[in-house]
Amino acid sequence: MRYLVLGVAAIAASIEPALGQTLSQRVLRSEGTVQVVYPSKPSVCGDGRGMIGGLFGRSTYFSGVNTIQSRGNWSRQLCEPGPARAVVTVISGEITRIRAYAGPRPTDTRDVTTIDAGAADAAAWLSDIVARNDSRVAADAMLPLLLADSPEPWSLFLRVARDSSRSRGVRRSALDWLGRGVTARLGIADAEDDTPDDEMRSQAVFVLSQRPKSESVPDLIELARSTKHPSARRAAIFWLGQTGDPRAADVFGELLGLR
Repeated sequence: MRYLVLGVAAIAASIEPALGQTLSQRVLRSEGTVQVVYPSKPSVCGDGRGMIGGLFGRSTYFSGVNTIQSRGNWSRQLCEPGPARAVVTVISGEITRIRAYAGPRPTDTRDVTTIDAGAADAAAWLSDIVARNDSRVAADAMLPLLLADSPEPWSLFLRVARDSSRSRGVRRSALDWLGRGVTARLGIADAEDDTPDDEMRSQAVFVLSQRPKSESVPDLIELARSTKHPSARRAAIFWLGQTGDPRAADVFGELLGLR
């Protein structure tokens, strides 16, 4: 009995420090590849290997750094509900890379440290990276943050997009995600160029976006705010976000109901 008590005490002593650590501390005290597993939004699905869908409508999915627009539906894709995973590379106590996954967990986790977390803890950890880190890692953290089953981070992204002290790349990433949030809120994320007229309108928006910003941005703003054609409006929102113009953040904030 004495040995059993000692064994239980030893296990408790080993667990207690981990319980007292924040998720950030647990990640940074690891080395190499760390995967943080947490609940995803109910609409989110994936193949567990890099393809993620269901975040902004049925026709948009993400694969690595690429965004793919598909006219098909998810019945033809391997897109299974499941947890989200933020796979982090940690070198000497610093995060150098974050990749997002959703769906089935991989079966081979050799040389990978796995940390299971609640959605709120994962969202708080990733939000802190977005808010404080000014390297590419801040932009990397945005997609896994959006996957978490927690309130949408649009207010945070809007602050980042408006902050002139942040790097251009991080601000542009925030603008890009804000634009996607706008199309989802307006119900035009799945808008397609179904007719020749729709295709011509989308092409016209693209041509407009290639003009100097002094000419194109005011017109893109007007189209993003009020055009009645969904495919053209979605195109205007996308290209407005790509300009990196600070006025885009104000328009997206307005369309999302934020200040």
